[in-house]
Amino acid sequence: MRALVIAMFVVLGFGSQAWADGPVLPLGVDDQQEITNTLGAGVVGAALPSNPITDPLQYFPLQERAPVYQVTSGPNTGKNQTLRVMKGKRPAGNAAWRVELSPSLFGFINAGGTGDLIMPAVSDTDEGVVVVTTPANPFVLKGMNPGESRSVSQSVSVNYLDDPTDQRYSGSLSGTYTYVGTYQVTVPAGTYPAIALRLKFSGKVGPAHTEDTAYYFLAPGAGIVAMISQEDVEAFWIIHIDTTSGKVLVSS
Repeated sequence: MRALVIAMFVVLGFGSQAWADGPVLPLGVDDQQEITNTLGAGVVGAALPSNPITDPLQYFPLQERAPVYQVTSGPNTGKNQTLRVMKGKRPAGNAAWRVELSPSLFGFINAGGTGDLIMPAVSDTDEGVVVVTTPANPFVLKGMNPGESRSVSQSVSVNYLDDPTDQRYSGSLSGTYTYVGTYQVTVPAGTYPAIALRLKFSGKVGPAHTEDTAYYFLAPGAGIVAMISQEDVEAFWIIHIDTTSGKVLVSS
């Protein structure tokens, strides 16, 4: 598997002089501390030269697969989870994609005409809710430059799956989406050159203030090789219990 990733790394042009000339962006102190505390020491290593994101599908291919992740922090530490990428179909034949972020948490992926990959909704089946953000959460954005940040302002609607007309909670969030840089990421599945994407937001959904920081490390051809995200949407956004967990790729 590692040989395949390296081969794709070269074929996609990431071994070219243009790649070698890209900026090298070391992690900031706060990022390094959060990542080490959640994913473990040594998972995210040296900063590597970075290039603009020209094709989001290089980093998150829309292909059905069932990667296995090990949980590195949170209530399920030490467990393995199979988190599938799955395709459905709309009546017109268009593909509809979703990715499992935990066994009960599904993010829905929209590949729009702009080339961006966005996540307009997240469903927590354990809690029986769907959270819709308008505009959608950025996932992998075409044209982002290394170190670039973009502002995010959203309205949030939390509806119950057994009665989608019941908008039990609503609110607003604001924050930043950042292409942090490219790093050597070592996980049980191997060592990858992975871009780091960070979504940091704060706001009020339901009765109290909330804030969160999520990280996704994506490698060419492999998708998510490590991540830090919430396990339980309702607990975090409504009850305001921090359910952050880290996950690293075991097999793809």
